[in-house]
Amino acid sequence: MRNNAFQRKLKQLEKGIPGITKRLPGVAKVEGLKFIDDNFQHEGFEEKPGQYKAWKKKQKGTKKTLIGNKRGGSLRRSWQRETKASDNRVEFTSALPYAEVHNEGGPAGRPPGFTMPERRVIGPSEALDKRIQDKFDRMAEDVFK
Repeated sequence: MRNNAFQRKLKQLEKGIPGITKRLPGVAKVEGLKFIDDNFQHEGFEEKPGQYKAWKKKQKGTKKTLIGNKRGGSLRRSWQRETKASDNRVEFTSALPYAEVHNEGGPAGRPPGFTMPERRVIGPSEALDKRIQDKFDRMAEDVFK
């Protein structure tokens, strides 16, 4: 004797799981972009959930901050335009030539000999991994309801 409720649930799962797997890269992209934006908002990098490593403050006498204001800034917006999700990966990129030196620190060229301090917005992070995993878990729970 077959259990009709069980059979219906199996069919629901068969339909739901491929849909989730197709959506995973896009979901990871959205969560990553929120993560980047939160790092700008907090002016630091979230290494572990809720724990931000603060960016080094700007030098006295400089006119610009990294983010300009809480809503804008070319660098902050550039991640939104350039980040791409494919079938099995997400690549967080910015086309701005100074994005990498801001994220990783290093020689910046102005003034000569100036070294930009690291102001990381994206990179390996337990906090980002947890955000993405939590979102995936919620999606899976929806299928198994």
